[in-house]
Amino acid sequence: MQLGVLGFIGLCGVLKGAGGADMPGWLELLAGVLVLVSLALACVATALVAAVAWPVRVLDEARVDPAQRRLRFGIGLTYVAVVVLALAATSSWWPHQARPSLVQVSTQGGTFCGELSASSEDGAVTLRIGGQAVALATSQIRGLQPVQSC
Repeated sequence: MQLGVLGFIGLCGVLKGAGGADMPGWLELLAGVLVLVSLALACVATALVAAVAWPVRVLDEARVDPAQRRLRFGIGLTYVAVVVLALAATSSWWPHQARPSLVQVSTQGGTFCGELSASSEDGAVTLRIGGQAVALATSQIRGLQPVQSC
């Protein structure tokens, strides 16, 4: 049950984690470390609980108290592992910054690169280049491709 709960939380992080391309490097590293710490805690907790639940040797009355302490510690460690894994999984919900739609437009008169404007005249594509709007006639456009930067 312990590892099943941890697996479910990890699965939730993976399902949402496909869009984490905008995640800062430090957050990605932290999430990876938290997942590994959670795995280590879960393994120790499972070993502690399993040693009490299925002891290798028969416990006598004198050893009941240490067994109960190990069981409680193992259960508590499982909860800590769940919290650590939940924190690691939530990092994939990092907000994405909206990036401007940068395009490179090739025309007969040259190549232009800028932010694609939402409002354009009929028969033209408007780019914002250096804070100024530049309208390019669609009849003169030879190529248009998205770019990461100008």
